[in-house]
Amino acid sequence: MTPARLPVALLFASTVACAVPTTAFAQMTDSSVLVAGRVATFLQPTLSGEVIAAIIYLPGAAASESQARAIERALRGGLVVGALTLRPRRVPSTSLAGLAGARVAFVTTGVNYQAVARATASRSILTISSDAGCTQAGHCVVTIISKPKVRIVVSKAASRAAQLRFNSGFLMLVKEI
Repeated sequence: MTPARLPVALLFASTVACAVPTTAFAQMTDSSVLVAGRVATFLQPTLSGEVIAAIIYLPGAAASESQARAIERALRGGLVVGALTLRPRRVPSTSLAGLAGARVAFVTTGVNYQAVARATASRSILTISSDAGCTQAGHCVVTIISKPKVRIVVSKAASRAAQLRFNSGFLMLVKEI
């Protein structure tokens, strides 16, 4: 681990629990989105500069649209994490061609996780959800739950399918399934 990454790793060490979330779905909070930005910085090779963060939602589904709005608000037009700036772009799950150019995707509840996995894996997009079921099924790369404490789970299968690698120091701090 590089010295520049050590403070971030210590932040994770102090806040990350390694248990798989016990609830099937939790709302993506502002703190979850901030943690997601940090998670993205642990990809190898490292993401930097402006990166499109797709927000995949199901049009007409109130919970999905509400979660998409919350994520968009948390990104505030551009979340800066170190050398990385995440720029939000809403992408309806009915039109996944809108993922073009995205490197990160927030996956909201109610979308077809399997269809999202097919569309994102081929593009090497880091998928992040607050639904543990998405990661447990190998459809999302990361699940982040922020309440009552931060928990991060990484799917080995989804990571391999998307040809994504994380910094080994990061992987020591999270639960891999």
